[in-house]
Amino acid sequence: MARVNGTTTPPHTALDMERVKWSAQAPEQASKGADVVNNHFVVDAALRAVVFAAGVATVVVMVTSKQSKMIPISPTMSIPWDANWNQSPAFIYFVAACSVACLYSIITGFFLAFTLKKTGEISTKLQFCLAMLDSLLLSIVSSAVGAELGVAYIGLKGNSHTFWKEICNAYGSFCHHLSAATTMAIISTIALLLLVWLSYYTLLKKIARR
Repeated sequence: MARVNGTTTPPHTALDMERVKWSAQAPEQASKGADVVNNHFVVDAALRAVVFAAGVATVVVMVTSKQSKMIPISPTMSIPWDANWNQSPAFIYFVAACSVACLYSIITGFFLAFTLKKTGEISTKLQFCLAMLDSLLLSIVSSAVGAELGVAYIGLKGNSHTFWKEICNAYGSFCHHLSAATTMAIISTIALLLLVWLSYYTLLKKIARR
């Protein structure tokens, strides 16, 4: 038995007091847990929206990058010559990877919203699957950006060792499109990296609470 202000408290009274204290703390803990889930979803949704917007911008800029120029082949003759994104396998891969990133971000965004609305939480298993998929997509988009940058750099600077001439001095509009698309793709890559970090951070917090 416990003593309160010099009086003896029966055991069942102390037990009831503990139950009241626990029942008072439970709603507060549940509220904090719901706030964490909601905050995570808001940040996650915002990052996926950035991936989608940057990916759409990248694809649109790339597919509209075609430029035609009259290239002189003799002192008296010139022929039309096009510079277009579909003339390089690296650029095709770049556009395809950014298109996949757009589709992936919108599908996973709606799926997360549906799951959260239906169950009220994002399970650890689902979070782990998303972390793995986000990591896979990050590697794909990063490799595509690297491939595109390699070809774009040759177009800008050329390569004297292999006698590859730069083309940006003649196809300025085409190269400006490449520069803008690269910037948007890098933003998409950063957003994907933050998504991966957010997923693993959330998993770590869930594991620590167990």
